[in-house]
Amino acid sequence: MKNKKINYRKTLFPKNPSYSNIMYYNSLTKLLLVIIFIILGFIMFHFITVNHNKVKVKTIKTYKDRYIIPENIVFLGDSITKLYDLDKYYPDNNVVNSGVSGDVSEDILSDMYNRVYRYNPSKIFLLIGTNQLVNDSEEEIIEQIFKIIDEIHNNNPIASVYLESIYPVNNNIEKSPAKNRDNDKIIEINNKLKENCKKYKYEYVDIYTKLKDSDKNLKEEYTEDGLHLNDKGYEVVTEIIKKYL
Repeated sequence: MKNKKINYRKTLFPKNPSYSNIMYYNSLTKLLLVIIFIILGFIMFHFITVNHNKVKVKTIKTYKDRYIIPENIVFLGDSITKLYDLDKYYPDNNVVNSGVSGDVSEDILSDMYNRVYRYNPSKIFLLIGTNQLVNDSEEEIIEQIFKIIDEIHNNNPIASVYLESIYPVNNNIEKSPAKNRDNDKIIEINNKLKENCKKYKYEYVDIYTKLKDSDKNLKEEYTEDGLHLNDKGYEVVTEIIKKYL
């Protein structure tokens, strides 16, 4: 009697897998899970740490956080600062716009934490004083400006403060909100600000000179209302400030 030849069909997984096969497939599953977690971790790390043209500024809640926050740059001032499109001109920097329309030095001094400290800045660009030209004396304006700088240095001695000169105005433009402001007074104040910065080793940034025309007024090409800057004016300011970044 002839033996009947039997053809066996090969299968990928045996019906009754041995212990070694079970351990093999368990190990393979664990390896795949590890690879997936590594890939997901890399993606999360990439989106958290890489600048995607929009830098998120981190704030601090406690003193111990002060020195572990990445570099933040605060622009502190009034409406001239508020209207400054920082994201447009400084896309690669951690910039904070801390400008408030109508502000004077006392407004900043009364809210230093929210305006400055919570951002743990490494650099602060301070522009203030134009709204005080009508009611305050030169001495009062200068004293309050340097009080702001002293407060910042007392709170965070490693931060660099850059004091911008008060910008010129142009009273020749119709319906200008700067009608009661005088460029001669601005020049006097700026000269004293510069002298005091030199005396106390603070950084003074002369922007007035680059914005004025031959009559000491704010150039008409840099403004629409004689007080606030337009895009051309802010381009001039940005060109100067970028030298300090």
